[in-house]
Amino acid sequence: MTVVALAGDWHGNRAFATGRIAALGARGISTLLHLGDFGIWPGPTGKRYLLAVEGACAKSAVHILVTPGNHEDWGRLTHLWSLPNRRDSEGAMLPLRLTEHITVLPRGYRFEMEGVSFVSLGGAPSLDFDERTAGRDWWPEEQIAEADVERTVSGGYADLMLAHDAPDAPYQVDAVAAQIRYNPQGWPQRALDYAAIGRRRMHDAFLGVAPRLFVHGHYHLAGEGAWTLPGRDYETRIWSLGSDGMATNVRLLDLATLDDPGWRPRRGA
Repeated sequence: MTVVALAGDWHGNRAFATGRIAALGARGISTLLHLGDFGIWPGPTGKRYLLAVEGACAKSAVHILVTPGNHEDWGRLTHLWSLPNRRDSEGAMLPLRLTEHITVLPRGYRFEMEGVSFVSLGGAPSLDFDERTAGRDWWPEEQIAEADVERTVSGGYADLMLAHDAPDAPYQVDAVAAQIRYNPQGWPQRALDYAAIGRRRMHDAFLGVAPRLFVHGHYHLAGEGAWTLPGRDYETRIWSLGSDGMATNVRLLDLATLDDPGWRPRRGA
């Protein structure tokens, strides 16, 4: 049985991140698939966080593959992916190895583990973008572009789709659907319209890939649901993961069954 871990938003929380890595390493889990708002951030704070996480990964023999979120340094990521040595011979973006144990996946990137096919589509709109400063703590490149959707869909089916944002209704777990419907934080219409663009693009990519399992973060809410997508004869499940400080931040995945074997690390561990 090969088991990997899936984690929701860490927001650069060093203590929480290193604790989760240690808990996974103690269980012999060597691969962590992170669903964004990982903590790729400019300046000394971002550097200290990456150094701390890299140290914990090296100690516990854990490798992290990051599907980036909205709260990441997209200026840095975009610049790195613009360099010729960060692209393959056909111009496609390559994974960015930030440290020995931390790699960031480009949008539409596909890979396999133990015969299971994966596709990653990171990014999402920040609802608080009007409260942030472009180029300092917000980057418009966070938003998924139509070209990213086309690139993701062009590869066809994948068993598992890794994302930060959720698709549009009705393909949302109950807690996420309720948050979007009732807007308990009272976000202004301009922010809601911006967020809706991201969900619609994720929705199109989701239907195009039609995975058996779709996993995302972003909403800081845990839940799961299952649907049969149009034209498909199998069930597609969606898992939404909690954020740092929550026991629901991490789930395990058995690659042989594409199901959760049931273990959770202790809250705050």
